[in-house]
Amino acid sequence: MRRRAVRRTVVSIVIAALALAGVALFLSNPRARCALRIAPGFTRHEADSRIYYETGAEEIASRLADALPRAVARVESTLSMPFRSDFRVYLCNTHESFAAHAGHHRSTPVRGLAFSRDIWVSPKAFSFHGRDTHEQTLAHELTHLHVGQQVGWLHRVRFLPGWFLEGLADWVSGTGLEVVSRDRALSALLYGPRLELDSTGRFPVPKGPSDYGIDGHMLHAQSLMFVEYLSVGREEAFRGLVRDVLTGERFGPAFEQRYGRTLDEEWAEFLKSLGGEAEGRDARLPSPPGEAT
Repeated sequence: MRRRAVRRTVVSIVIAALALAGVALFLSNPRARCALRIAPGFTRHEADSRIYYETGAEEIASRLADALPRAVARVESTLSMPFRSDFRVYLCNTHESFAAHAGHHRSTPVRGLAFSRDIWVSPKAFSFHGRDTHEQTLAHELTHLHVGQQVGWLHRVRFLPGWFLEGLADWVSGTGLEVVSRDRALSALLYGPRLELDSTGRFPVPKGPSDYGIDGHMLHAQSLMFVEYLSVGREEAFRGLVRDVLTGERFGPAFEQRYGRTLDEEWAEFLKSLGGEAEGRDARLPSPPGEAT
């Protein structure tokens, strides 16, 4: 009996030690700490209690507080649904601090990031390639947060393609063409490299730009242009698709139901339409790869 009791005690100690080690390993990930709101050094903004900022970011935090209600209204109005729960906006005082909290390299061009409950914003959003884009960055990340609130993180990752999530967020917020021009994106869509569309997500890690063979800026530009194509002149179908997605429908079946054709068929029509658009351009498009300018 005594030997069994000792054995049970040892097993309990080992299990507890493994559990503590697992927790420590989990919390060593900066994104995990952000998701759990473990963010020492951030102060709640007096004018808007949803905003938390680091010392040194007081001035831009006030600008963020001014823009946040407009960004929220823009997302809710465009997607025709309110946010389902409260959230926080964390503003870092340097881009290096933002990258460290996000688990990115300090050279990352990312201006904002949406987690399961909150969004994080870099001061780079206030001066991105010479432009102040903080209100657009807010709306972009809030769109991601809004989708996550409606369908849940697991469903979003498994069933919603990354290109659509980015294109939708760019469409709502007015982002996506800050670095890659529309002409350059058009050239890439015509000649490559370009998106290879999928109609579902990927678990446990969503697809990123490298999975599509392009960089992040080109991913945003091409995704935005296709989402624009889906919405212009077919607002009822597009808004129906967004509504279906936000109420838990899987993207592929919802797309076919709303547009009456497969995603691949619609993508082929989109690429075909770009040939005519290119012919109508006054300025010469960037050359395809390997062609002298």
